[in-house]
Amino acid sequence: MSTNPVHYSSGSVNSAHPGFAPARTGSSRPARPAQLDPALTEKMAGGMDPEEINEMSHASAQAMLDRVHHTQDPQIVERVLTLVDREGVDIIAELWSRSEPDSLPGILWRLYLLRTWMRKNQRSLASLYRIAEPEDTAASAIAGVDTPPTAEDIVHTADSILSGAFTGDFAVALERASAFIDVIARGLAIRAKMLTRQARKVEAAETARREAHMRDLQHEVEAAEAAQAAQRVADEAADGNNADRHNHDHDGNNAAANRYNSALSDADARYRAGKGPASSAGPASNDPRTVAARLLHTGSNLMTTSTDFRHGASLWRQGKLE
Repeated sequence: MSTNPVHYSSGSVNSAHPGFAPARTGSSRPARPAQLDPALTEKMAGGMDPEEINEMSHASAQAMLDRVHHTQDPQIVERVLTLVDREGVDIIAELWSRSEPDSLPGILWRLYLLRTWMRKNQRSLASLYRIAEPEDTAASAIAGVDTPPTAEDIVHTADSILSGAFTGDFAVALERASAFIDVIARGLAIRAKMLTRQARKVEAAETARREAHMRDLQHEVEAAEAAQAAQRVADEAADGNNADRHNHDHDGNNAAANRYNSALSDADARYRAGKGPASSAGPASNDPRTVAARLLHTGSNLMTTSTDFRHGASLWRQGKLE
């Protein structure tokens, strides 16, 4: 999952000592949440064997989830919830980001990224949600989002989905994440469609303007040719020398023809280059079609991540998410 506008991309969000170890307090129950073992951090910084990282990612994900499930301390839940905020995304990514989406560390990685992405883009996501869900539907009920949501509602939903994964039913949290993403992807598709319609209107107006300009040039050429033909007839009937006036009219006719041919050549060159009519939308990055294409690409990536969450929920209920 990506955080581009949205900055909104993802291909889809057991031996070895655990990477998260509780503080040693003499009690079997940790007084604070598991933290990255300093020894593990040093190894990761220096580079580790991919197989070791894979083993540690599974062990650490299982250990952290299990320990939070067995505590009633709200401070522990809060520290796990803000793990990425405190430790930074890079070190968490080193441990979990390479895990498959149908594994526990892979799913946890996507859940943490989802929360970060939702909090970072809270305003734009609230807007997209309102576009896709003008009224409450089953998707809103599953995601746990009141319609229409505010930016603060998006932040609350992000936190409640991740905390629910640790303190409630893990599968339900994944289904909530999937339902939320589905709505956002639908909002992106709707906005892309609106932008495409806007692009068509801009292009149609530009085409009409250029065609009108070409018609005006054509009329100018035809008028100049007609005037030249009439002048030739007059010259032949006249006894005097009209060479100077004939040359002046000939030059005017050539100028009109040159303007027409230049405009025609420009239009033909743009057509052959596949650019069509000139766009008045500005740089390519702001062109409605370009923006629409980026939104659809983001939506496609989100749908892949939504599928990952739904599949993870199914695996969890079967006891197969490890």
